[in-house]
Amino acid sequence: MRRQSGEYDRPREARLRSASAHLFPGITPEVWIQAATMADIVWARRLQQGAISIAERVLNEAHFEFRNEGAESASPALKRRATDRLRFGGD
Repeated sequence: MRRQSGEYDRPREARLRSASAHLFPGITPEVWIQAATMADIVWARRLQQGAISIAERVLNEAHFEFRNEGAESASPALKRRATDRLRFGGD
């Protein structure tokens, strides 16, 4: 399955901070990879460990750094996740 990271030229990327490497064994710190792929890796490991929580983001900014956030000139209405859907008429 191919995942998309919004409508930007460069996909959003994430890397694990060195200080948090002990929390995510098997993920090499300080290496940039596509954020969607990193999220899939982290979710898969949480599922294997039985540590499932949807209360917090998968890639917490305390543990991960991000780059290529998207075009700065984009309006706030366009700065959405690719999975967000527009809702019309209160649907």
